[in-house]
Amino acid sequence: MQVPDPVAQKLCDAISPQLSDWRVQGPTLGKVALNITVHQWAAENGGINLAVLGDKAVVDRITTKTCSDTRTQALQALELPDLASGIAF
Repeated sequence: MQVPDPVAQKLCDAISPQLSDWRVQGPTLGKVALNITVHQWAAENGGINLAVLGDKAVVDRITTKTCSDTRTQALQALELPDLASGIAF
């Protein structure tokens, strides 16, 4: 699954302001928020929710390329090996 750079940036822009909340809330609530964020981003950018569910690693590819620092902070806050592991629905 390929995502244009402006769409990829929107995902990073959606995750970044939530990092401090995720640190405070802990990984359980943070993972719920990650799911909501990813699905909202997917819905707002062409309704690609099913494509994301079929290729959850796309979230890691996007964030590694576009905002690796944000990705690293999210992984730490959510205690995940990769963001795909946190996408449940």
